[in-house]
Amino acid sequence: MIAFRPFAEADLPLAREWLLTPHVRRWWDDGSNEPYPDGEIDHYRDAIRGKDPTYRYLILRDGVPIGLIQHYLVGSHGAYAEALALDEDAVGIDLFIAEPGLIGRGIGPAALRAFLLEVAFPFHGIATSVIGPSVENTSAIRAYEKVGFRFIKDVVVPGERHPEHLMRVTRAELG
Repeated sequence: MIAFRPFAEADLPLAREWLLTPHVRRWWDDGSNEPYPDGEIDHYRDAIRGKDPTYRYLILRDGVPIGLIQHYLVGSHGAYAEALALDEDAVGIDLFIAEPGLIGRGIGPAALRAFLLEVAFPFHGIATSVIGPSVENTSAIRAYEKVGFRFIKDVVVPGERHPEHLMRVTRAELG
């Protein structure tokens, strides 16, 4: 059973632990939030306090936190929106499964699909979502394709180490 709970200040130590695990750090430490993970944790704290328009949630499996997922209106992040150069409003999504033993078991795609339908699309009232894994993160790209995301273009985002493999899905495509 997959569920979601809004991220809270009490979750910051867990997030710090997760961000330092090698399989998460490999893709989340893009050099833009130095020092890592403190810069990332500062963004999480700002969002909790309403200073950052990104909404973070814990991914729960049978009530146990196993990862993090976030949504945001792409247009509310100026430089990022400019780099993506989308011709439509879209909900941006990012996630990771923190528990190594749960990777490759279909949990990420199931969580992403449920989150879009239950949380992100209704929250923003927008029926298009984009996700931008690193062009080198082939396992994430395959997982997002399983949800229904399709490649749009590769995008260079200032401050990030690797270009993003920008992908798109609509609510209608999710069924």
